[in-house]
Amino acid sequence: MHTIKKRDLVVIGGGAGGLVVASVAAQLGLDVVLINKEEAMGGDCLHYGCVPSKALLKSASVAYTMTNANYWGLPPVDVSVDIQAINQTIKNAIDSIQVHDSRERFEQLGCEVVTGEAYFTAPDQIMVAGRQIEAKQFVIATGSSTFIPPIKGLDKVSYLTNEDMYSLPSLPTSMIVLGGGPIGVEMAQAYNRLGTKVTVIELAERLLPRMDEDSSRVLNEVLITEGVEIFLDSEVVDVSETSTMKQVKLKDGSTLQAESILIAIGRRPLVDSLALEKANVTFDTSGIQVNRKMQTSNKKIFACGDVTGKMPLTHVAELQAGVVIANMIFKMPKKISYDVIPAVVYTDPEVAQVGLSVEQCEKLHKGEVHQFDVSQLDRAVTDNNRKGVAKILIHKGRVVGAHITAPHAGEIIHELALAIQEKMKVSRLTALVHAYPSYAQLNKRLAGQYYKNRLFNPFTKKIVAFLNRFFS
Repeated sequence: MHTIKKRDLVVIGGGAGGLVVASVAAQLGLDVVLINKEEAMGGDCLHYGCVPSKALLKSASVAYTMTNANYWGLPPVDVSVDIQAINQTIKNAIDSIQVHDSRERFEQLGCEVVTGEAYFTAPDQIMVAGRQIEAKQFVIATGSSTFIPPIKGLDKVSYLTNEDMYSLPSLPTSMIVLGGGPIGVEMAQAYNRLGTKVTVIELAERLLPRMDEDSSRVLNEVLITEGVEIFLDSEVVDVSETSTMKQVKLKDGSTLQAESILIAIGRRPLVDSLALEKANVTFDTSGIQVNRKMQTSNKKIFACGDVTGKMPLTHVAELQAGVVIANMIFKMPKKISYDVIPAVVYTDPEVAQVGLSVEQCEKLHKGEVHQFDVSQLDRAVTDNNRKGVAKILIHKGRVVGAHITAPHAGEIIHELALAIQEKMKVSRLTALVHAYPSYAQLNKRLAGQYYKNRLFNPFTKKIVAFLNRFFS
């Protein structure tokens, strides 16, 4: 063990948040040490989350299109799924993006990159790979891992998580997914479309309990139509396995069986190995506590990403990293705001939302909720993909929220996010020309609902009649 000079900054964690901070700091000339537990950087999102899941969903979507080609007037194809080939496609996507997050790139930027598990030995010191490193400031961005629920028997059963579901040696014939949140429904639809018999068990009364209720309903109907079995308001009390099958017992006494179990109940911040108490950093089971400047209880230590327990999304980690950079590097007081954060579930149809919930909007004085059915959108009709519903939330003529369940909802939502961020009036959306026929027209049609009753009413008709009579 040896001590080296005091560094300007140590970043612990090579995921989205940590890499953004390290990259900017190094390029601005600071002496930066970037520590990552694994050799491959990029974090959970790149290796076990966002990237591989979307690649898997794409393969599943293609398989579904082929087997259901008759929807589009073409002969259906009997697809023989090679999960190993799909695994390679997923790996190719990861490898392509990995280049931007590679050790070599960050070393070229000026970072010293260290592989190993770091832990604090003092408020300004950490130990990693047998080395003690002192620094003026730290950023903790260690991310999160799959939450494993304390279900009786689960510790004695083999199960899947996001860390091994993209490298399966063979496609399971059947799968029970524990959790009906974003990861659960995405993977349920993906594996079901590839040919696995999928059952989803959700403790809440509906899927996607944090999304709009109508979005949950539409997705529930779609999944059931595609063959997914769904158990809502159901608690798993016991898990066991035989040589070939896993067995899940519910609180109501019913028993379900499948070849595989996938745990998709939620995430937990990775804090246990950091010895945060020696750094005077306050934390609990929900994560490291930070203020709106992303500072911990130790003002020289910042945190960002999933480890804070605040909206575990990659784009939120990047947002938080920007706040860290402003406060820590540029000494410019900047506070985080989570008011305009788009959230997307990449099922088919996609589910997206931003801003206020319907319940929050309805509590506002003069808050309005307007709805448009995706089946009435011409582009959805031409694509024969009409499942979905969209809502725009308006307060005093300005957009304050949006909830969309539709094809490409994850792309469409950003125009409405900008409208909320810039406090736009609805008229700005209706005045903007949208190409026809496009899915983006959904936003114009949504905004138009705000004026529908205002325009087509008895009073307006009287005005038009008056103008027609005296000025024609």
